[in-house]
Amino acid sequence: MKNFFLSLKTTVWVLLGLICVFFLGSYLMPVYRDVHGGMNDQLLFLWVEQNALDHPSATSWFFASLAGLVLLTINTIVCSVQAIRGKWSREDFLLRIAPQIVHIGFLCILLAHLLGAGWGYRISGMLPVQAYAKLPENRVLYLNDLRPLIDDRGNLKDWTAAIAIFENDRRVATGVLGPNAPLFHKGMGVYLKSFELRERPVAFLMVNKDPGALWALGGSVLFMIGTAVILILKWKKA
Repeated sequence: MKNFFLSLKTTVWVLLGLICVFFLGSYLMPVYRDVHGGMNDQLLFLWVEQNALDHPSATSWFFASLAGLVLLTINTIVCSVQAIRGKWSREDFLLRIAPQIVHIGFLCILLAHLLGAGWGYRISGMLPVQAYAKLPENRVLYLNDLRPLIDDRGNLKDWTAAIAIFENDRRVATGVLGPNAPLFHKGMGVYLKSFELRERPVAFLMVNKDPGALWALGGSVLFMIGTAVILILKWKKA
């Protein structure tokens, strides 16, 4: 079993299998839109409980890809541990440590996606002025005002929205949103996407929280550094 996880063939076959499964998912997702519709908006665990488990044929690709990623993670950890436990020398230190940096970066990116999918959320919708919208984590979003900014020619130049965030019935944050000016609070971002001027003005807002964002950034940097070191060392040896 140990040799199975140490084998490079395991990595190659798992990656090939994941590509095939993702192709299957790209076909099944539009076919079963009602099943996959809330996949990006809901917590992953909640979506699995409420939709995926009830439609195994439509979501089989998801569970297969999850199993493949778990297998790939174990393969990466076992290979790294085995490499670190080997004999080291000053001459080949960089050449041996660089792949492990790539592995760590890869694992950080996987962890980031797990945190974002399991404990993050992305919610969007229309909210009228002076109305409330319930959010996860006992939070409430309140749209206080919406103001379009008109230039001297009567053309729309910009627009802003004044909002407040309540947590456990207590106001914890206020701010003014713009097209490129979101409000952030405890890892949650509120974005103003567009608006409509009706009898009661309505703003199109998006609320996003991704607890794995910093892990993804750190993993990407490590992956890039490790890959660059490997390329430079290989180039010097050529």
